[in-house]
Amino acid sequence: MEVDLLLNSKTFARTNNLGRFLNFICEKYFEGTTSGIKEYSIAVEALGRSTDFDPQLDTVVRVTAHNLRRRLELYYSTEGGDHSVHVYLPPGHYIPQFVHREALTAGPNGDTPVLDRVALTELDANDSSLAQPTLTMPPRPVSSGPAGAQIAHRIVMSIVLVLVLLVALVSYYYLISWQSREKAIPARAAAIPAVFSGVGIHGLVGSGREQFVDRAGIVWQPDRFCSGGTSFSVKDHVILGTSDPELFSSGIRGAFNCSYPVPKGTYEVHLMFAETSGLQENSRNVIFSINGSSHNLDVADDAGGDDIAITKTYIDVEPAKDGAIHIAFTTQDSLVNAIEILPGIPHEMVPERIVAGYSSYRDQAGNLWLADRYFFGGRLSRFGGDLSKIPDEGIYNWHRFGHFRYVVPVAGGKTYTVKLYFFEHWFGAPNGGVGGTGSRVFDVWCNGSVLLKSFDIYREAGSGPLIKTFNHIEPTPQDKIELYFLPRTNYPSVSAIEVLPE
Repeated sequence: MEVDLLLNSKTFARTNNLGRFLNFICEKYFEGTTSGIKEYSIAVEALGRSTDFDPQLDTVVRVTAHNLRRRLELYYSTEGGDHSVHVYLPPGHYIPQFVHREALTAGPNGDTPVLDRVALTELDANDSSLAQPTLTMPPRPVSSGPAGAQIAHRIVMSIVLVLVLLVALVSYYYLISWQSREKAIPARAAAIPAVFSGVGIHGLVGSGREQFVDRAGIVWQPDRFCSGGTSFSVKDHVILGTSDPELFSSGIRGAFNCSYPVPKGTYEVHLMFAETSGLQENSRNVIFSINGSSHNLDVADDAGGDDIAITKTYIDVEPAKDGAIHIAFTTQDSLVNAIEILPGIPHEMVPERIVAGYSSYRDQAGNLWLADRYFFGGRLSRFGGDLSKIPDEGIYNWHRFGHFRYVVPVAGGKTYTVKLYFFEHWFGAPNGGVGGTGSRVFDVWCNGSVLLKSFDIYREAGSGPLIKTFNHIEPTPQDKIELYFLPRTNYPSVSAIEVLPE
């Protein structure tokens, strides 16, 4: 609960890296896998660095940890000061601590609170980065006198000189290698691998946008492939239907073109929109083409209002003769916020798998379940018990509960199988002895038709997982699958949603 309050507080608002860092280390702590909290795993899994990350060359983890400690101090000196539990990140270490206020004592000068003999969780004795810290105020350094200072200064300057020489040698080596490759390989052939990776293209649209890592850990790159139009950015807009409002707060308006070089193959294109100008339906007509195939869209009408994120999915897209996917917006009031190009499946959509949690999950079959998205209403909660004996327990660790709905974008002209994954997180003896059958009853509707009536998870599955499968689901005319979870007794709940093309 305290982590959720932190991540949604004013102090941590718009601090993308700090939030992802904090969420990652706390998730590992809650899972009991603190041995996985290492500089490399934080950089790659939380901060979006590539798998060849070298902590000796890139200090992003240490810098982010330092900033996180300062932000935590600010939070608990202001809006979080009266909370019953405080979160700390000890200096030099990455394992978080959760400390009750009673365990806090004031510093020697009555300033910042320090920890008083509070033990960390179990540490990996073989990992020096996880060694037990001393949790008392450190003594003030003792002066070593003028002679000692001169010696220390000389040592530091020698180290700096060696590092400068090393950097110069490495830079010269890469410069020579790069020039050799430029001579050996035509520039056009080199352009494609530099843009397209095995997981596709995730492109922000508009100038001035910095690299962004979303909740699912996907790295969105700054715009290099769009020209024309006018870049825009909005502030202080609450954008519904997404866990990543940063994707939808900037973009391009007007007539413009985007060209993405890709290898030969079949692709799925996702265009992402949100109307943030206050325009009502029938006020903005977005007309665009994908490699000559024309489309039009009224964003506010399709989304159901302003400041609501929508994604449009287009399948069977192949590069043009010049080896690129061209997306052209032809009207002056067109707009787009982000563009995603994924390796596709001929004639059908890539399956959509969503887990109702803050982090993505890869199941035993190798399928990737993305962090929660496309939701409206409700809230997330984590199961506090042991699910280690359940296959693919990561699907059931969290659930969304409340009065909520999901609007999942799909490719039009197809039918789909929808699977809903349930686990009773609260009622029944295994969950604390509160309630039982009849304690949680709700309906599930899809595109205007009932899927489940007076549904009770505990009555059907007890304390185990439950999957409900529904075939031949046709999308709405706006190419969406809309799932409504409506309460009868207490709140509806769902742990994951899977949409499979038929």
